Amino acid sequence: MPKGRHAAIRPRQFRLVWIGVLAFCLTAGVALTISLGGKPTTAGAPKDPLASVLGSATISDAKLGNGLPSPVARPRPGKRTPTPSATVTPTPVGPTHSPTPSPWPVQTTPAPSAAPSPTRTPTAPPGPAPEATAQNQTPRGANELAWSEAILTALGDPLTDANIVSVGYWMQNEAGSPPSGIVGANNPVNVSQPGFGGWPIKYEGNGWSLYSYPTPQDGIAATVKYLTPTGYPEILAALKSGQGLSSPSLAGELSVYSGGGYSQIPDAWGASQGRPQT
Repeated sequence: MPKGRHAAIRPRQFRLVWIGVLAFCLTAGVALTISLGGKPTTAGAPKDPLASVLGSATISDAKLGNGLPSPVARPRPGKRTPTPSATVTPTPVGPTHSPTPSPWPVQTTPAPSAAPSPTRTPTAPPGPAPEATAQNQTPRGANELAWSEAILTALGDPLTDANIVSVGYWMQNEAGSPPSGIVGANNPVNVSQPGFGGWPIKYEGNGWSLYSYPTPQDGIAATVKYLTPTGYPEILAALKSGQGLSSPSLAGELSVYSGGGYSQIPDAWGASQGRPQT
């Protein structure tokens, strides 16, 4: 036992005294809060964020619209509002607008046309088509004129009087009767040209023969083939010029053509047949 009038308070007793004091204070605080209409708060509880905005107003007041601002709605976590996809508009093909016509006429420069190839214009239109002739028959009169014009036209030569008369005399130089002379059918100038449906009627030597042809058209085509392009250049040049075949410069080619039978047009035999028509 301690000495003195009052004994010292032991540690255990000291603790009990403090516990009693704390219990009394807590009880008094709770009673005071209830009497003032408040509610006890738990230490460490999180503060309501809405209460910090609304002050002393309750949540029910905010929902009822008592003049207080409403809380901002927030989307629920985990859900997304789908964004409407953009509508793709197809791009039109071609012009998107009609061209506006120009108020002024557009002037265009025409393309230069190709220059036509020069052709010889006959001095007179060709007459009727030539009529067919038999073997050893020389055309006469109007038929002789038709044959002359047809041959000159096929050669591309002008139908001058000099040309028409010269070709008529050429036919008469070749005229004759067997055995002194022979003429192919539809072949009044007696060319030696194979083909064109023709058939040989007399062998001339060196692989050449006189021919007859089935139609006047075949005979004319064979004549052009035989004379062109360079078989008899001087004869062709004379006809091309429209001067006829009366020039003495043609004697050499005419002699070759006739096999030595004549060297001018007309010769004595051809002149005796009468002048051809023009």
